[in-house]
Amino acid sequence: MFRRLLFAGIIGIATLAPACRGLAQIAGGTAAQPTAREAALKETHWNLIELNGDAISAPSAESRPYIYLHAEGDKLSGSGGCNRLFGSFDLSGDSLQFHSVASTQMACADNSMEHEPALLEALKLVGSYQLMGDMLILRMDDRVLARFRADPRQ
Repeated sequence: MFRRLLFAGIIGIATLAPACRGLAQIAGGTAAQPTAREAALKETHWNLIELNGDAISAPSAESRPYIYLHAEGDKLSGSGGCNRLFGSFDLSGDSLQFHSVASTQMACADNSMEHEPALLEALKLVGSYQLMGDMLILRMDDRVLARFRADPRQ
């Protein structure tokens, strides 16, 4: 009789242990590891190369618009060419959405601010993304809003 109870107890514990780990993850315990795809998207310096179908050129490397998605806290940072960009993002599968996107309001001498308003608006419209090698494509439905290239120096 004791052996049956011991056996039943061991089976019960073995059955419940995986479920308890799952509950711990749901409750904010151990977080699920990011996929390789998500890891490639985050913590990469993405230089803007196309916006609304137009190629982007910058007078200097310092004035090149870029975005950076931080893994910690799902924060967005970057530059519109002159002003600093900031906000947050939600990422789930192919879905990507930016929230509370804003920028500083500095005045710059050259034309480095030329693309900032359109870039800010494009980021607010993003609904999905695609990674193709070193290129990041931001989309709204089937429309390509922006293309970025990973900066190999970063």
